Amino acid sequence: KERSPFFDHGAECCYRYLGPDAQIATMSAIAEKTEQVELLQQELTDVPHAILVDFRGLNVANATALRRKLREEDARFKVVKNTIALRAVADLPLNEVEEAFEGPTAIAYTSENVVALAKVLREFANEYETPTFKAGVVDGKPISAEQFEQIAKLPGREELLAKALYLMQYPVTGLVTALGG
Repeated sequence: KERSPFFDHGAECCYRYLGPDAQIATMSAIAEKTEQVELLQQELTDVPHAILVDFRGLNVANATALRRKLREEDARFKVVKNTIALRAVADLPLNEVEEAFEGPTAIAYTSENVVALAKVLREFANEYETPTFKAGVVDGKPISAEQFEQIAKLPGREELLAKALYLMQYPVTGLVTALGG
């Protein structure tokens, strides 16, 4: 019979028998975790922008609302186990912030507009006092929580385009006004 330590205090009485069913369950758990690592790695492989957040205090209803808001900006929010996430990001830029994979961790990520992602997370955090930012990568380069806050304060794409259009039209408008009057 194969035995495994239940409590390893050096006493034979502290061992219990793990039958073949336990071995099968262990092998299927390992296969399941390997699959989770591979799926997460596939999701994050081509993602240039990812932010790690601590989601403590975020209930299911609020997490669903956050996911919905992020989906509107072509972003995703995924709660991960640190050990699985660390294996999944081993060959990815997110590995550079591996020290942030501590405590409850979720990854918010997008391939599109990182400013929109940052704004949604920041607005949500201000309203519900969670999640808190840990670290992340933008364009494949590591950033701190403070740098992430600065990105969240940037104007959105539409606002920048409106300002650029105004600045391009202003000289023409001034010239027409000067010539006309």
